[in-house]
Amino acid sequence: MGWLGLLLFLAALIFLSRLGRRSSVEQRLRSLEAQVLWLQREAEQLRRELAALKGQYAEAEQPPEPAPVVKSAAEPQTPRFDEEAVMLLGNEVEPATAPLADVPAEPEETEAVVVPLWQRLLAGNLLAKIGVVLLFFGVASALRLAADYGLLPVPLRLLLGVVAGGAMIGFGWNRVHKGVQAPFGIALQGGGFAILYLIVYFMHVRYAMFGATPAFLLFAVLGVACVLFAVAQDGVVLAAFGLAGAFAAPVLAATGSSDPTPLFAYFALLNTFIVGVSWFRNWRLLNVTGFLMTIGVGMAWAVEHYHAEHHGVSQAFLIFFWGLYSAMPVLVALFRAPGWAGWSDSTLVFGTPLVGFALQSQLAADRYELAWAALAAALYYLALWALLFRRRDEAMRLLERCQLGLGIAFGTLVAPLAFGVQVTAAFWALEGVAVLWFGVVQGRRLAMATGGALQLAAGAYFLYGLPQMPAAMPVINDICLGMILLAGAGFVSARLLRRFAEKAAVPALLWAFAWWSLAGWAESERLLPLVQSVPLTLLHIALALVAMEVVGRRTAWDATRHLSLLLLPVLWLTAGAAWLHGQHMLAGLMVLALPLSLAGHYWLLARQEADGMAMWPVARHLGAFWLGMVLISVELAWLGFRLAPGVTLWPILALAVGPLSGVWLAVAGARRALPPIAAAPFAYRGPGALLPAAWLVLWLLWTGFSHPGGGSGLPYVPLLNPYDLVQLATLATIYRWLRDFEQDPWPGMPRANWVGALAFVWISCLAGRIAHHWGGVPFLADALWHSTLLQAMLTLLWTLTAIAAMIRAAGIGVRRLWQGGFALLAVVGVKLLFVDLASAGTLLWTGSLIGVALLVLAASYFAPVPPAEEG
Repeated sequence: MGWLGLLLFLAALIFLSRLGRRSSVEQRLRSLEAQVLWLQREAEQLRRELAALKGQYAEAEQPPEPAPVVKSAAEPQTPRFDEEAVMLLGNEVEPATAPLADVPAEPEETEAVVVPLWQRLLAGNLLAKIGVVLLFFGVASALRLAADYGLLPVPLRLLLGVVAGGAMIGFGWNRVHKGVQAPFGIALQGGGFAILYLIVYFMHVRYAMFGATPAFLLFAVLGVACVLFAVAQDGVVLAAFGLAGAFAAPVLAATGSSDPTPLFAYFALLNTFIVGVSWFRNWRLLNVTGFLMTIGVGMAWAVEHYHAEHHGVSQAFLIFFWGLYSAMPVLVALFRAPGWAGWSDSTLVFGTPLVGFALQSQLAADRYELAWAALAAALYYLALWALLFRRRDEAMRLLERCQLGLGIAFGTLVAPLAFGVQVTAAFWALEGVAVLWFGVVQGRRLAMATGGALQLAAGAYFLYGLPQMPAAMPVINDICLGMILLAGAGFVSARLLRRFAEKAAVPALLWAFAWWSLAGWAESERLLPLVQSVPLTLLHIALALVAMEVVGRRTAWDATRHLSLLLLPVLWLTAGAAWLHGQHMLAGLMVLALPLSLAGHYWLLARQEADGMAMWPVARHLGAFWLGMVLISVELAWLGFRLAPGVTLWPILALAVGPLSGVWLAVAGARRALPPIAAAPFAYRGPGALLPAAWLVLWLLWTGFSHPGGGSGLPYVPLLNPYDLVQLATLATIYRWLRDFEQDPWPGMPRANWVGALAFVWISCLAGRIAHHWGGVPFLADALWHSTLLQAMLTLLWTLTAIAAMIRAAGIGVRRLWQGGFALLAVVGVKLLFVDLASAGTLLWTGSLIGVALLVLAASYFAPVPPAEEG
């Protein structure tokens, strides 16, 4: 243990040499601040005197140079630099009686500069530091050699060492006292005390000249004496050196006893001594040294000697140590002690509770005892915060916020240590509300952010412990009540944040609504099958949003009303969940929940549009509009499967009925101003109908080439069967939709005449279906192409279509339509020559040829020439 203590002491010396430079930098900064203060006052006085001189010589052509300013001792506005600045600067500057010309016009920059570690080590009298270290190791080596080889009597060896150490201390004191080579004198005294420490160590360990108790007292006396020398000379490094030696004394003079009472009593006296010195001296290095040495030596003892019977005295010293180093920053700030800045350090403010609670966790018998300790710490730090509350000094306000944060942190630890997940989450949520309220009242963003973070932590911890929570009774169980409490805390937080800023309340409002929705879903999903839990969840959310709409309108809180934006995605999600479960969106209670919620969506949207505060109204209109079309198609398809199993026609027709109804409703509703289309007619008729119209075109082409139109269970009658009727309705609806845009154009939309191309395709497919059902031709591409019946029907139908177009064009005067009909006739002619000629001589070919001839003759009579050019 002796060599261990010596190594610890040397390590402390190295550590202190690295940190000591910061104290000199702080002193220099204070000196520069005092110079700037004096220069500012002098410059202000000079400006006043120059202004007076300018007024006196304003009429002179060449005003003389102003005479040197001579300051009178009786002048009341001249600051007394001797009393104010010299006290801060010491011997670094001359008194304020120097003329202004001797002072630099622009003072040096006084901002704190981060000094690299190597510069700190090399700053000051580097040779003196190197010499002292070498001398220390040289004396140690000389004493060891003298003992090994028996050189000189033992008392003489030790006496020479004492004389050398004392001479170094005396000479160093003389240098500092006379103001000559002060850094050299401080370093020399440190080396002298180190040699005296070494002499006592050899007397105790190597020569056994006295026991552990006298050695302990000598070490302590040397340490205290070194600190007193440092105080007298304003040498913080020397003070830290002596303090390190005093703390190393119990290690260097260890007795082997495991009783910690003398050790902790000695440490209590040392720390009290530190507090007394640092009250009057701004020595951060001394405070941090005491803090770290107490922890280091105390932990070294605890690792080797701590037993259960030491709990009481160890607990008492921990409370003393924690209280001393946590209360001192507050006390020196309140009383404006000279050493206030030395205690304003994050290592002490935050390191003390961290280390203290870590040690307390080792001393506590169980987590409940630790919970009481956390509660006591929370109340203690809140009491310190109360002492600093409402202080105007900015530095004191920062310290006050630190105390408040520590109080909140320890208060947050109480619940998880003492209670289960639900109580902990509830406690954190309520604590978050309280902290957030304080932040809103005081206008402190950090407190508001802390309150929000506590609620996030409460939610995360609740989800973490969710699998272990019991939930026997409906609603009245840990899971549901916990979620409702989190939702309530979030809603109260949103109300509080609304006082600070309207937008700041939105995240809290979303948080509250999420927990409320999750509570309803969790209970319904736990107690009911999916077919019932989904609609109940939908109704739970929809009713909540309706209530928020009513509350928001009465209280003029727009954010609560804007929550109704969430109902549309919830509608889609619940409808999709129902369909995935049974291909049936209106299964079970969904037959009531989905239509009612959809109506509620439109009701909320209409109220907000009437008040002029609806967000994204077009997207909400179209989202519900498309959902309605999907709902019609899916439900009709499900009914087709249920009522006619194995029949594929009804589900295929259902795919078109929904979009077909939507496009027709958009056109008719826009014309007749039907609600809800009247609220956004162009949105429904334009973007809203574009997607279903495109779907209908694709459906028309797909079904025309892939489905024969049978399978309905009814005889196939052309044009009078469900398949052809739906396709005709589709063509008519698309034509009517496009015609509306000719009166109210929309860029990029095709003309209604393009529906003729779709009609032509449909007529051709109709001929194929007739050939299949009435001619027995398989509905396959190869069979239909080689069918004489189909080719004859195509020839007649295309000719009939062309003649009808030409006659119609002549009647309405549309030249392009006549030209299109004539072009189709030309196609028929080509078809007769290259396709139908293969069937020449057959009855069908002959009949089709005669029919074409008669139709062409009819066209030559009714529309012999194209109409005149339009316009």
